[in-house]
Amino acid sequence: MSRIFSTEGIIFKTIKYSETSVIADIYTQEKGLKTFIVSGVRSTKSNSKAAILRPCNFIHVIAYEQDAEKLSRIKELNLSVFYRNININVLISSISTFMLEVCRNAIKEKEANSEMYEFLKGWFIYIDDESHYSNLLHLKFLLEFSYLLGFGPLKNHSDDAPYFDMMEGSFCNYHDEATIHLINENTSLSIAQLLAVDRSSLKDLHLSRAERNDITDHLLQYYKWHISGFKDINSLMILRSVL
Repeated sequence: MSRIFSTEGIIFKTIKYSETSVIADIYTQEKGLKTFIVSGVRSTKSNSKAAILRPCNFIHVIAYEQDAEKLSRIKELNLSVFYRNININVLISSISTFMLEVCRNAIKEKEANSEMYEFLKGWFIYIDDESHYSNLLHLKFLLEFSYLLGFGPLKNHSDDAPYFDMMEGSFCNYHDEATIHLINENTSLSIAQLLAVDRSSLKDLHLSRAERNDITDHLLQYYKWHISGFKDINSLMILRSVL
């Protein structure tokens, strides 16, 4: 027998299921990553429901809990966070889409993780404020997120340890250009600088487009080293075109 439960969650992805329904992957506060079916979304009378079910949106849902092999059906849903910029500002939208795709690739757990959930909610609310904009936000997110995922870099950069070792997650004193998990000195220094500042101080750190792209590529490779099956980020090309 199914029972009703309620939870908040961030929409990771939606796909069409039938003429009027969608299946939604939602990272929830109470139950971790969960897949729901939502009926009546794509009918002519359901424009408001369709607008709510946008990726990146935080929603509150009331749903029927089903057996493990069945999809939970959403009974009611409404927005729990009202964005001002994520859905209309091209720069902020591109950053949020990139962040969301990283989350979709990285989060596999079906169990609740309140620390992870609050971290993501805090980040999306933070970037929605255009006064916080920086072209380094996506890099800071990747670094902060890596700690919650269990492979955050050791903050041990120094003159004696100027190279970042992606396999070990720490800075070291050895370097070989033929070794693909070692990052050169300049990029390693930039990563150390990003680790040393908080979000509010990112505007004081200036990196060229080429440097930002290089760091992004290396950090995504870092994720691949530590997360099995981590895929290429399709939204990266769009992010690069607007930053």
